[in-house]
Amino acid sequence: MARVYVLYTGGTIGCVGTPLAPMAGPDFLALMQSMPGLAGGKVAGYPVDYEMGWFERSLDSSNMTPADWIRIAQALVAVYDEYDGFVVLHGTDTMAFTASALSFLLPGLSKPVVLTGAQVPLAMTLTDALTNLIGALVVAGTARIPECLICFGSLVLRGNRAAKINANQFAAFASPNLAPLGTIGGEIAIDAASLLPPPDAAVSLADPRNLTALAGQLERQAARVADFSVIAMTLYPGIGASTAEAMIGATVPPVRGVVIEAFGAGNAPSTPDFLAALAAANAAGVVLVDNSQVLSGSVMLGAYATGSGLAGAGVISAHDMTPEASLAKLVVLISAGHPPARVKALMQSALAGEITLPPDPRLPSPAD
Repeated sequence: MARVYVLYTGGTIGCVGTPLAPMAGPDFLALMQSMPGLAGGKVAGYPVDYEMGWFERSLDSSNMTPADWIRIAQALVAVYDEYDGFVVLHGTDTMAFTASALSFLLPGLSKPVVLTGAQVPLAMTLTDALTNLIGALVVAGTARIPECLICFGSLVLRGNRAAKINANQFAAFASPNLAPLGTIGGEIAIDAASLLPPPDAAVSLADPRNLTALAGQLERQAARVADFSVIAMTLYPGIGASTAEAMIGATVPPVRGVVIEAFGAGNAPSTPDFLAALAAANAAGVVLVDNSQVLSGSVMLGAYATGSGLAGAGVISAHDMTPEASLAKLVVLISAGHPPARVKALMQSALAGEITLPPDPRLPSPAD
């Protein structure tokens, strides 16, 4: 019998009232256990038991901050060795950010961490909440996937590859640059070839020593995360140097990282003053990452002169990472205490399956 820990953070799945607001943890647990198939802390028809924990204050995910990402990671680490899998109930609006952050905050993950929620509250009749909840519990309890996942609708997605694509429909999430890891229907089908491999024993959280070390690291990150900002800068026709300077220079606490949501394959205005503003930020130690506003595809900094200008200003490529993953990854790396050069190197490395790197031109191609 698998044991699953459910962490209720709030979100639409647990909302009631007018306007909707998240109910308290004990109230949501009572509601959940009144649902068909979930009575008595068991998932009917599956070898899965569950227990639930919650924070003192339930949150709409629009109120989530990077500090909350770390709190969630700490809550999971505190009970990690007691359960076979984990479900985090979370609002949909920022679920992709939290799923991405957890994938970087929990290196050495050896058990599934599944985020889910709902577009319509569990307390309502026409809702997606019950199927999402049961699907997440079964995946967390029966699928040996050492990753942070989002299970939503009929899809099992790598969390740091997911994006919310619909504000109203039940099919709310997709994985634009990576095929789903599995599907949930009459049965759960997982594409084993697409999964990350189990962690090496030297880093696995199955080793209590690594778990203890991670708990200490998360404490240090919790102390640092309030001391800096990572911002997203969406480019638009007519954006000028003064806007970039104001966003980077006037934000409090000081900006240490910027996700530039650029045009197309990573293009931006090539005016000298705009590029000079970015170059000045780079020289000051701000890590600048070039993402695309386009849902699918990859940044190609050298393809156009308007992308090459960014590279000349010190901007690095996000390749095919989602903007959510880029921002969360920057926060985690900076709060870990890495200097800018190391952050840049790690941003362009695959840490948790979040990025597809182009082939190394120094290596022979498969056709050679």
